[in-house]
Amino acid sequence: MTLSAETIQQSIDETVEDMQFSVDLWNDGKANPNRMSNLYHSMTRGFSNLARTAAVYGATTDCRDCYGRAAEFTFEKICHHRRLRDRRERIDWEGESRDFYPALNDALLSRNEDLIEEIASEAIAVDEVYLDEFAEDYPDSPANFYDMKAHAALALDDDRATTYVAELRDAIEVTDDPSLYWETIPEFYAAVLDGSTADVEAALADLHDFFVSEAPNPDDPSEYVLDDVAASVVLARRHGLDPMIESDRVPEAVLREEIPADDPTLDIDIDSLQFTSDVGFFELERDDEDRPVIAGRIYHPGGEPVSADDVPEREAGRVLSDGWIEAALDEAEWREHYDDAMVAEAREAYEDGTLQRKLVVVQDRTDGHTFDESLAALPVDDVAMLKGAGR
Repeated sequence: MTLSAETIQQSIDETVEDMQFSVDLWNDGKANPNRMSNLYHSMTRGFSNLARTAAVYGATTDCRDCYGRAAEFTFEKICHHRRLRDRRERIDWEGESRDFYPALNDALLSRNEDLIEEIASEAIAVDEVYLDEFAEDYPDSPANFYDMKAHAALALDDDRATTYVAELRDAIEVTDDPSLYWETIPEFYAAVLDGSTADVEAALADLHDFFVSEAPNPDDPSEYVLDDVAASVVLARRHGLDPMIESDRVPEAVLREEIPADDPTLDIDIDSLQFTSDVGFFELERDDEDRPVIAGRIYHPGGEPVSADDVPEREAGRVLSDGWIEAALDEAEWREHYDDAMVAEAREAYEDGTLQRKLVVVQDRTDGHTFDESLAALPVDDVAMLKGAGR
């Protein structure tokens, strides 16, 4: 199918308009800190649409850039859900394994090695407590879990890939009426591990048919490209294979490794379609003595004590550091979901040294591990751990 320049531009304009609405919500201070995943989802969808449109247009650089930004927003949504496990619907936790799939595929298509490593490493690190939580209620969760693990291990050339593929096969065997995807994906992974180009191409053909059936009417450029198939080609290439896929819906712009000298660009300012917090999620509250408190939330998988090294660095500094607090209070001043009087009181308390700093750790496991002594070196007045995702 040949898509006209008018159709391509219309797709770009509609996507940018939708994305600008989300950006404006953030810039106007109207984004609810507890519901940021809605904005992250909107931005992911927008950048995915722009990436596919760029691929149809033949713009490789813009295509990669937009896939990378889509991956970043999907990963940020995962992280947001983790920090708010106790407040989000249980299905958001169960869906984490499925969210990692497009996040990693978009990262692969971006060719951003740092992003690939970050997302794949986090996917491999997802604890098996996930299966304890969901396997009984959601019969397809084991297959999704081991698909996520195998996918990530192959992206990193991790030795555990073979084990994860075997566990994926076992999980699919007990899945009722498995789709063509479930019948094919372990064969694709195994073919990559075996180094068989012919078997990879055969599996790619079946994956292509599956994803075509999921999007059978590609009249919109933003839906035309089968990016999951393209990402599978890129994944195979990372293992020294060079499979062929003949399909108009897997354009050369998304597959080529070298960027041409005359690479075209989309007529938009991609950098303007962006927002981020320099501090991440935080709350302002009061303690039992009615003193103002700033609480920073982090996620920790469990299995070992939380240490100072587990408290992450944000753009503004490590969570609960002076630089982080100053940036958080600045952000709270223009975001309407924080009470102005509380912000002013917290700032006054920070300036006179009485603002209480609270670290809240959300953890999936319910084991006996808590904190180690290294946390004493951090500027933290109080710590709280929400075991079992705080449920």
